[in-house]
Amino acid sequence: MSQPSGNPGVTVPAAGGTPAPGDETTPDATQTAENTCPECGGSGTVQGKPCPGCEGTGTVTVTVGDA
Repeated sequence: MSQPSGNPGVTVPAAGGTPAPGDETTPDATQTAENTCPECGGSGTVQGKPCPGCEGTGTVTVTVGDA
């Protein structure tokens, strides 16, 4: 299931047990944080299209600490 991202024509995967493209782990895992997408620099777009690394959100979920 998806929800609007705030960017026209872009949807965000619903939180849950499946990581989105570019994510190191699931959003509900412990010791995680959002980080700027390295593919688009946080813009959510690459050459005018939704970024494949973050699906247009501009962020990815990464593991922090010693997890």
